[in-house]
Amino acid sequence: MDIAPKKVYEALVGKGVSHIHHVNSVITACQFLRQGSLMSRGTIERKDLFQTKQKSDDDDKAYGIWFDVFVDSVDIHDRAKRANAYGPVMFVLDVKLIEEAYTGRVWVTKLNPTKWEGKSRNERWFSSAEDLKENFVKGRFDQMIVFRHCGGELPFKKYLKEVILDDPKLEAKKDEVDYYSMAYGALRLSMTEGGIDVPIHKRNCPEKCTCVAEYQADTKRSREMYSPKI
Repeated sequence: MDIAPKKVYEALVGKGVSHIHHVNSVITACQFLRQGSLMSRGTIERKDLFQTKQKSDDDDKAYGIWFDVFVDSVDIHDRAKRANAYGPVMFVLDVKLIEEAYTGRVWVTKLNPTKWEGKSRNERWFSSAEDLKENFVKGRFDQMIVFRHCGGELPFKKYLKEVILDDPKLEAKKDEVDYYSMAYGALRLSMTEGGIDVPIHKRNCPEKCTCVAEYQADTKRSREMYSPKI
């Protein structure tokens, strides 16, 4: 359920959250950088901009969250030691964005919407600031911060601290360009177009991370995740 942004901010900071994270594909991340905003899946579709498909798209439409913007309290890739299913580009944002976003109310999930079938409203969402303070766990993947009253767009220019990009150690044979360099160049160009200047860092994976093996095992999906154009 909806909770005042200040209360969500206070609860998360109390749990040790200093940054929030949004992960996506290269082409979708480039759209965000040009616009200076995170955009919902529905907003990108409405603007007739290209975005990579996600397995959760049908669920988002079914549950009425297609026009909402989602962020995580931790770096899922680092914590899980595997590639993030949503893409290789991670935006790292100051948690103050929650308090200062002026988007009405903020919602926080208890379960990922892909697990909502048959669940009650109270099982899907945190119900109050008190519920959040008692039961929110930093790093629990199911618990996501959702901006539901932002018109499908969440301006982030003053809050974006860095962009972290995975290196899949793959090369586009046709162009003889490695995927990382191709993606880096596209992101940097999009930043210039959007008037943004923050560092892009190559991900430093934790020991035993399986992301490179995953990227190399499914080159079709990797190409979709790293391509900066249709």
